[in-house]
Amino acid sequence: MTSWSRWRGWSGDETGSAASGNAAAAAAADCGRNPLRRPLDDIEAAIISCVIIFFVLASPLLCVVTGRMADSSAVAEQRTEQSWHPVTAVLDESAAAGLIGLDGEWGTSWVTAHWNLRDGRTVTGLLAVDLNARQGQHLTIWVTATGQVTHPPLSQADIDDRVASAVLATAAGLGLLVAIVVVAVRVIAGRRRMAAWAQSWEEIAPQWSARS
Repeated sequence: MTSWSRWRGWSGDETGSAASGNAAAAAAADCGRNPLRRPLDDIEAAIISCVIIFFVLASPLLCVVTGRMADSSAVAEQRTEQSWHPVTAVLDESAAAGLIGLDGEWGTSWVTAHWNLRDGRTVTGLLAVDLNARQGQHLTIWVTATGQVTHPPLSQADIDDRVASAVLATAAGLGLLVAIVVVAVRVIAGRRRMAAWAQSWEEIAPQWSARS
């Protein structure tokens, strides 16, 4: 075979391969599909789309459920605090004579004080006061039905804050979960894609070497 014949044969093979590739690319283009797109790309896109759709649909529902649960819990707590009431306490000693730094609270002093209940009984106990509190000073405190010192009962603003915090935490937690899943899918798909490219190159490389 002459060099001209060999060149024509090689050119014919290349022309046939190019024609086949062009035909495949044209067919893919007719179908609206990228010829370089692999099935793995479709799987990755489908998973990410499903995750995003799940977030869009589930996030409002979970936020509503979480908000209602937080509201019910706060309302139940508020009902148990209905018997709490404010009273006026009288300090029996100054802050300087009290216990400073108790439980690591160096900005307060625990002093002895007394207060009267609605039934006329007098209760004596310890109160946390500022370091400038004086003996005989009057303070308004909240007590339970038995006269024990407690915190102020929940207000409607406190309930609203709890509901808002629960809703925001739910949305943020679900969003973080979705982000982690999407990143994991992208990383796994990327590794598989790189492995597939490496395998394809190992199959094609000898053909390129032989032609060169």
